Amino acid sequence: MKDEVKIFVYGSCHFSERLDSDEVVGNGGYGVVICTNGKRTEEISGGFSNTTNARMDIVGITEGLKRVRGASNIIVYLTNGYVIDTLTKGWLEKWKKKGFKKRKHVDLWLELDKVLTANSHSISFQHSRDVKFSKDFQQAEQLGKVMSGKKNLPNDLKTIKNTLTDLFVATGNDSSQDVNLEITDDEPILDSICVDASTISNPGPTEYRGVDTKTKKIIFELKLEEATNNIGEFLAIVHALALYKKKGEELKIIYSDSFNAISWVKQKKCKTKYRKTDTNEKVFELKQRAETWLQNNHYDTKILKWNTGAWGQIPADYGRK
Repeated sequence: MKDEVKIFVYGSCHFSERLDSDEVVGNGGYGVVICTNGKRTEEISGGFSNTTNARMDIVGITEGLKRVRGASNIIVYLTNGYVIDTLTKGWLEKWKKKGFKKRKHVDLWLELDKVLTANSHSISFQHSRDVKFSKDFQQAEQLGKVMSGKKNLPNDLKTIKNTLTDLFVATGNDSSQDVNLEITDDEPILDSICVDASTISNPGPTEYRGVDTKTKKIIFELKLEEATNNIGEFLAIVHALALYKKKGEELKIIYSDSFNAISWVKQKKCKTKYRKTDTNEKVFELKQRAETWLQNNHYDTKILKWNTGAWGQIPADYGRK
């Protein structure tokens, strides 16, 4: 008869003050609590400097699964929607088939994949919202947060020519990693703006807006004759940055649910494959103006990925999905 095992994982990261960097990193820790047949059997924790939330969650899962001996029915609880989606929606298998081309955290995904394929467990991954207030999950959270607050932790990522490269593995000829965009907390930070774009037919008529995350009040909005969803998200982020800089007001955080748009803003270049035509000429003029603004202006705003899996739809969402 298989054991019933629950693994509670909490990845924690104290963000650095290098807000204009290509990756938001900081001291990180992971906490893991393992319960077997209803009894707490093991606690694990560890930490790194210069790391991210997602990396700590992946390490925590890996270390927890390594401790389970014998075929078991395992449920892993964690907060990170990006990691859960990767493991439950078939993303990891797709990335493996494509050689993890242009994927983040390849070293850790490979290590976790070895653990997943080397046993006969039945494993499911679930969001921690239903166990958030349990003693076991709270203990995992405490372990992770304590570790992320320690000094002189071993280095996880290193900076090379202003880009971040994994220490643990080289992936072909392309050693650079994508910007890390899946930073998450238990709850969204309400002192922020969130943006969203909606496109009919994609490409097609597009609109975007910026919304106060706390009050849901629309701060700005714009309609475009023809664009793509990612271009709309890109323009919305830059619109928010430029608006607050012009007003001389502090803007701490912008949330977007578009990986591409956040990456383009950080690279100061809208790298769309959408081609310029007579009908979208105005959009490309706005795109050029946005790129020029990014190249000529400094900002201290954090631009973070909205954790849809954990928090639901972004407050700026148009509700047309």
